[in-house]
Amino acid sequence: MHNERGVILLVVVWSLMVLMVIALELGRTARVEGISTDVYQQEAKTYYLAMAGLNHALYQLIRTGQQGRARGSRGGDRAQLDSNEQGPEECPDAWLLGDGQWKNEFFGEGGYQVRVSDESGKININQVDEIILRQTFTNLDFEPDFGDALADAILDWRDPDDLERLNGVESDYYLAKDIPYPAKDGPFDVIDELLLIRGVTQDLFYDILKEVFTVYGTARAGNMANLRTAGPGVIMANQGVDAETAEEMVRQRQDNCGEDFLDGTVARGALPTIVTIESVGYLNTGRMTRRLSGVVQRTGGHSFRMLRWQDRLPSPELPIKIDDQGSGDEVYEDFYLRLLIVHFIFELLFLFFEAHLQRAQRFDHRAHGLLKIVLSANVPSCHAFLTIPTHF
Repeated sequence: MHNERGVILLVVVWSLMVLMVIALELGRTARVEGISTDVYQQEAKTYYLAMAGLNHALYQLIRTGQQGRARGSRGGDRAQLDSNEQGPEECPDAWLLGDGQWKNEFFGEGGYQVRVSDESGKININQVDEIILRQTFTNLDFEPDFGDALADAILDWRDPDDLERLNGVESDYYLAKDIPYPAKDGPFDVIDELLLIRGVTQDLFYDILKEVFTVYGTARAGNMANLRTAGPGVIMANQGVDAETAEEMVRQRQDNCGEDFLDGTVARGALPTIVTIESVGYLNTGRMTRRLSGVVQRTGGHSFRMLRWQDRLPSPELPIKIDDQGSGDEVYEDFYLRLLIVHFIFELLFLFFEAHLQRAQRFDHRAHGLLKIVLSANVPSCHAFLTIPTHF
């Protein structure tokens, strides 16, 4: 009987272990499915938040351009438009300037961060000459050898011949790569082609080159960019100043809301024609973001043409930090709590069965003790009962 009680205990223990494994596996599966659903939901929300930001910027750009033309013909209405349309502390022409500065707007469960960049405020990679291209890399504090090699590689990529410059490369170099491709020997169609150039890494492209160069816009005197809308990187590349001075120049331009730019360009009818609108959508309760971009050409008062659309761009973090943004771990904490509850319930069941077996074992000992007493008393009526096997 002792062996039978041991077998029962082992069966109960193993049954509990099997049930525990099943419960944990179900919990893990539910957790994965829940996280997948939550990620998909956040992805959809951030996408449409980014779309809202881009459309808001596009609307404001067209609307502000119309107001700019109205100001050019009715200079006395500027103060009235500014007080009616914008807050007292906000630059009324922030969208019109297109100087690439980020703006944050809260919307619904999160918000979006948007910037409008005037493409004429960058250096046209297809039109810049060799001297200015080399000087650009020097002003950006590139190593002399690296700057010369990069300039030659860019010039070899866009020129129509297959002759290598002193520090340049042609198709032979690119065809020897793991994923081969020939040199284009033609103008850049999109600025992202710089990623195909020898020596251009993703960090270099997204942090510096993309902010400085463009394939849109028109050539200016000396291939120079429009410094009225240029960002800090372009000012450094053109003027040879350090980063702090370039930032200060942009800050001063923002402090006066670009009055000089607005008055001069409206009078000439030269408002930004081609701009890039970038929008990043985010949620207050998560770390996921979604970044969109569109290159827009204004073709009239109410019309525009989309020259390029990028539905997904790298967005490791928000351009403007949000202090109260959640960690995004709520869904994980919820599933861990459920698993702990399941574990606690099975622990209680195990303790219950163990206590029940212990009580049965004590009753078994007491019953056998009583039978021994009756047997020692030689009671005949108990002999028939003693022949019946007992199992507890």
